Amino acid sequence: MNMPNTPQVHVCIATGQNAANFIPIQQYGAQEVWILQTPSMKASADHLALALRQDGRRIERKAFDDASPQAMAQSAESIAEQLDGRHVVLHVTGGTKLMVLALRDGLRLVEAGQGRLDILYAETAKQQIDWLGASPRTEPMIDVMNLQQMLLVQGYRIEGDNRHAAAQQSAQARASLTRKLGDNAALYGKAFSALATLAARAAEPSAAPRELTQTFQYAPGGRLAEMLKDAQSKDLLRWDNEDTVSFTSQETARYLAGGWIEELVLLKLVGMVKPGQFSSNLNVISAGGGSVPNELDAMVVHRNRALLVECKTGRQSNPSAALYKLAQLRDRLGGSVATALYLSAQVLSDEHRQRAAEYRIDVLCGDDVSTLPAWLRSWMGG
Repeated sequence: MNMPNTPQVHVCIATGQNAANFIPIQQYGAQEVWILQTPSMKASADHLALALRQDGRRIERKAFDDASPQAMAQSAESIAEQLDGRHVVLHVTGGTKLMVLALRDGLRLVEAGQGRLDILYAETAKQQIDWLGASPRTEPMIDVMNLQQMLLVQGYRIEGDNRHAAAQQSAQARASLTRKLGDNAALYGKAFSALATLAARAAEPSAAPRELTQTFQYAPGGRLAEMLKDAQSKDLLRWDNEDTVSFTSQETARYLAGGWIEELVLLKLVGMVKPGQFSSNLNVISAGGGSVPNELDAMVVHRNRALLVECKTGRQSNPSAALYKLAQLRDRLGGSVATALYLSAQVLSDEHRQRAAEYRIDVLCGDDVSTLPAWLRSWMGG
């Protein structure tokens, strides 16, 4: 969506929350962007410039000295002199208050002749853009960011091919089993742990073919036996009603070790979220390369906000560490308005629920796993 009289140049201040800068540039179609960078924000400016260049824009990086009020005033005047006579949008979401005031005062010089100055502020939490100047107004943000762009502005990218289409095909083939497991998560609690333990051993990359056959401590019965029969009907394993089970492949072992709950998320997202705005089982690394990959069960971008999902099936040895890691990834990969969801087939203790609340992580566990579609709809509409 282009605004009337698309600005000749869009001026923004590099900040640690780059999505707020990126969204209005996308929404209003600015083709020339000046990124003002203080010494401490050069890396952030790198990330924003990389994301913006994907659409062929002209990007200018301008040093901005914020060492003192005098230095800020001089930097603002220098920027104004270079923009004299042009239609400028000053984006004031980033930067300190003193920087914003210096820029506002300095860039007013562009209006001394034939130029024009408009000022905007992006409120990502409220999904709105506020305009100041000759025509004060508030406009809604439109949905302009995809998953790749969200990661780029945060300084990350998806590593390699996650074979999304293949993942969806496999998920659809066993969708009925996945939905049954999700709808009855609380009933299967102990059975999940027993089966996931053996499946995880068989799924180890170093496991030999013979290790696809694993042995329970006792002959399964009840819910565990029901799960094994259902899995056998989908050709995921072989079981002869005794204490030995043979997984048909490492891939099916990974599914039964916990991948089914990741596929549950994938099945619910397909049809709810536009292609390109979500992915599952992805590895994310620094955009500059050279970093250790961060493994994510699922990440979604909708209405310019990110959602990170961590999936757990078996009994967790250290939920506190998993919750802490999820909170860190949410902040690094999704920014200030991102959401994190901890999805667990096992019921979390009150202690760990409290820890999740302290980290601002939503939790669906046990019976609540079946409410995932309603939770997703609520998040998407929020």
